[in-house]
Amino acid sequence: MWCFDHPQKYMFELEMGEENYTTLVVDWCSFMREICTAYLERHPIELGGINEEDGTPIVVEIDESKYFHRKYHRGMWPDGHWVFGGIEQGTGQCFLVEVPNRRADTLRPIIHQTILPVPGTHIISDGWVAYAQIGDMDGDIYSHHVIIHDDHFVDPDDPEIHTNNVENMWMRTKRKLKRQFGTYRALFQSYLQEFQWRSLHRSRSVFGHFNVAVNMFYTL
Repeated sequence: MWCFDHPQKYMFELEMGEENYTTLVVDWCSFMREICTAYLERHPIELGGINEEDGTPIVVEIDESKYFHRKYHRGMWPDGHWVFGGIEQGTGQCFLVEVPNRRADTLRPIIHQTILPVPGTHIISDGWVAYAQIGDMDGDIYSHHVIIHDDHFVDPDDPEIHTNNVENMWMRTKRKLKRQFGTYRALFQSYLQEFQWRSLHRSRSVFGHFNVAVNMFYTL
């Protein structure tokens, strides 16, 4: 059921007759997220580059979003939490990183680590000030397009310039986290890493690739 991304509540409802079955489900799901984390540590996310079919830059949309305001998870998340993320157009592969703030000195190293510079990669972002010098950053050069959301969400001169994919990514990750009967702070990043791992294998056999990840985990 985990491979098909069913919520834990469906697993709880199976009631397999095991003593402490609910605890067993939670522990197994935590272990599977641990496998995803180990896989990503060994195979770091790298987005962008050049499209091999036509030689055009691959487009990556980036954004930040705040998760879990107090009204949703009272007592667990006192003031919400920022996540910085990006998604590659076409493949749906993504990165999601919990961050303490949205300052340029926090976000730029993550861009440097996860998005390939020239040759290739066209980054699309909103007008947040931290992205101001993204075109030439720490020696890495990216082409960059800014969407000012106060004016529009899609470039009126080019419908291919938008941040629709990253906005959809936020919707899907928040929906996934909310259905997990609450997500504690210590587990938060592991849920993000599970989402990233699934994005790598969304068009493939998740079960088969998870078996590969398990075998890799035990050979570390």
